[in-house]
Amino acid sequence: MNKLLLVGLSALLAACSSGTYTTDVKSESHREEYKMATIQQPVVSESGMDSSIVEKNVEALNSEQQATEIKAVATQVTEEKKATVATSNNNLVSIIPPTAKQVAMNPRFGYTIQVVAVGSQSKVDQFASKLPKNGQPIWENYKVVNGVKWYTILYGDYATRKEATNAISRLPADFKDFKPFAKSIDEIKNSEFPTLNKLN
Repeated sequence: MNKLLLVGLSALLAACSSGTYTTDVKSESHREEYKMATIQQPVVSESGMDSSIVEKNVEALNSEQQATEIKAVATQVTEEKKATVATSNNNLVSIIPPTAKQVAMNPRFGYTIQVVAVGSQSKVDQFASKLPKNGQPIWENYKVVNGVKWYTILYGDYATRKEATNAISRLPADFKDFKPFAKSIDEIKNSEFPTLNKLN
């Protein structure tokens, strides 16, 4: 039985390895038919010249039409502006300055002078007492820089940086050695440490 199985298996393998079998390969082709558009011949006038519209003529017509439309729109806008101006002249608006209450509610953030930065509250009080008492505010701003606590002493309230820079020259000589500089109050208010404590 083993011999019969071996002979059958070898016959089967021989049949598989021979190149005598065939496979059916089919292919289909398809053809579509399209209708051809009819081309009209250009109209020729009696003089023999081609009177059909060519691309240059179309472009010229289009640009002329666009120019006419643009002029019409511009005229309409101008007339609307004139009507608006005529209406607004009848309703004049007067500008009045803010009241004292409005000014207090919206304080102006200008510029100040950073006089010195010190490491303790006692030094803040010592330096603040030496600044001129001429009506200018004195502030303290606490901050942490590289893990170290600092107190900066700020002097004055000026509308522009130039005014603050000019005021530095009027500080006592002791403070000029610390190289004071103009600083934006708005910049302080928007910083990581926005608190300003008024000292006077």
